[in-house]
Amino acid sequence: MLLNEGCVACLLRKKLNSFPAGAAPEQVAEYQRRVRLAIENGRAYSSPEVNAEVSAIYRDIFGPERDYTDVKHRFNALMLELEPVMQSDVDVAPDPLVRAVQYAMVGNYIDFAALGDVDEAELRRRLEAVDDMDVDPATLEALRGEALRARRLALFTDNCGEIVTDKVLLRTLRRMNPNLRVAVIVRGAPVVNDATVEDAAQVNMNEVAHAVIGSGCDLPGAVLTRISTEALSEVDATDMIIAKGQANYEGLSGCERNIFYIFMCKCDLFTRRFNVPRFSGVLTQEKSKGEEQT
Repeated sequence: MLLNEGCVACLLRKKLNSFPAGAAPEQVAEYQRRVRLAIENGRAYSSPEVNAEVSAIYRDIFGPERDYTDVKHRFNALMLELEPVMQSDVDVAPDPLVRAVQYAMVGNYIDFAALGDVDEAELRRRLEAVDDMDVDPATLEALRGEALRARRLALFTDNCGEIVTDKVLLRTLRRMNPNLRVAVIVRGAPVVNDATVEDAAQVNMNEVAHAVIGSGCDLPGAVLTRISTEALSEVDATDMIIAKGQANYEGLSGCERNIFYIFMCKCDLFTRRFNVPRFSGVLTQEKSKGEEQT
C-alpha cells in the first residue's frame, strides 16, 4: 500500500515537530527540511519505508531515538501475567477462535508509535471488554477454513505485549490443526515498541511457534521486497499468512499473497478505509493473485 495524500498529511503532522526539546534551531531546520522532502517524495513507497527513512534522518541529526527496552519488558511481563486469564477465557468460549481473534485485536492497542503513550489501566479495561470487539463472520469462517487446511502458517507480529495475544491465537489455531507448522516473523531491529527476537524470547513464543525469525530490517512494518532471504523463504513456503497491526497492513497490502490482517484502527486513514469508529477491531483478508478480494 503506497502513500496517499492522507498518509502524507498525517506523516507531516506527526513527524515535522518530533524533535528533541532544546535542539539547536539550525538542527531543527535541517531536520524539517529533510523530513518534508522524504515524506513528500515518498509516494512510490509504503508508510513503513518512509517512516524508516524519517527515523534515519532523526538519528543522523539528533542521535539515538528513544529507547523502549524498559517499556517493552514491562508490557511483555504484564501480558504474560494476563495470559492464563485470556487463555482460560478462550478455552471456555462458545467459539474459541472468535475470542482468540478478539484478544489479538485488543492486543494491538499497545502501540506507542500510533498513540504516543499507552495507559495500562485503559489496556486492562479493553481486555476486560474484549467481547465488544466485532469480528466479521465471513472473514472469520475463511480464516477457520484456511487454518484447518493449511500445513504452514507465517505470522508477522507487531508490538511488544501484543505478541502474548498472538500466542493465544496461535495456540488456538494449532489446537484446531495439530499438524500446522507455525513461523513467527518479528522485527529485525528495535523500532519503537515493536516486537523483536528478544521480546519473543521473553514471552516464550517457542511454546506455540516452530520458528521465530527476524525480518532482517528495521522497518516498522513488513515489506516483502525488504525482508531477509530467510524470512521471505518462510513466507514463500507458507499456505497462509496472518499479519498483525496497521503498519504490516500498510507494508503488505497489495502484495497478492493469502493474508489475514488483524489490527485495531487507531488513525483516521484506517477508520475511513474500513468505515468503523476509532479503536474498532478489524479482521480482513487479502487473497492470492487471481482470487476474489474481500
